[in-house]
Amino acid sequence: MSLSKHLKSIKMFETLTDQELKSIEQICKTRRVVRQTHLFYEQETLTHFYFILSGDVKIYRVDQEGREQIINYFGTHEMFPHHALFRTGQYPANAITVSDTEFITIEKGEFEEMLIAQPEVMIKMVRYLGDLIVDLQKRLQQKVLSSTTQQILHLLRRLCKSHGSAIDHDRTLIRLKLTKQDLANMLGLTRETVSRNVSHFKAEGIVEEDQDGYLIINQSKIKW
Repeated sequence: MSLSKHLKSIKMFETLTDQELKSIEQICKTRRVVRQTHLFYEQETLTHFYFILSGDVKIYRVDQEGREQIINYFGTHEMFPHHALFRTGQYPANAITVSDTEFITIEKGEFEEMLIAQPEVMIKMVRYLGDLIVDLQKRLQQKVLSSTTQQILHLLRRLCKSHGSAIDHDRTLIRLKLTKQDLANMLGLTRETVSRNVSHFKAEGIVEEDQDGYLIINQSKIKW
């Protein structure tokens, strides 16, 4: 797939014209790295943002006791960190690849210069950020209004969408090897709560694990 087609597949750029995409292409650099490669560390100066062409990236922090706290995972055609678009400062967390990954990097200063030269592109970026804010508001509502069981199901559905591979019409394999603690950290729940719910999901046929420990989700079994 050509670089322009890759860019068009990224939600942030999907509304750009062919001419506008060419301006983006001029400041893009493509890289391939192996699994377990750190892309940046928390508190490093924020200089670039990233667009995944293939692979998966984990965003995490380490607390004062040395425990890893997973913030999010990003997959194919996703962008991170979003706040780098219009903010300066430092990276808020660490980023590491969890599979061999190919991605595009754009240097923040070059991107800002391009936006100044093309205000119509800037307007489209602001609209994109507006959509992100709406999505975050919806997730916050889910957090506040949903039971813990519903929160876990919403997370599993998002992971199926961003990191899933279809096995058949109903079942999706999540390509990330996630522990109960990983899921708990992503939702701010206890491991015991997640473990209890996952056991219930297995009994209901919603969740199963393959021989390598990867989760398989049968979304047709989920009752909202």
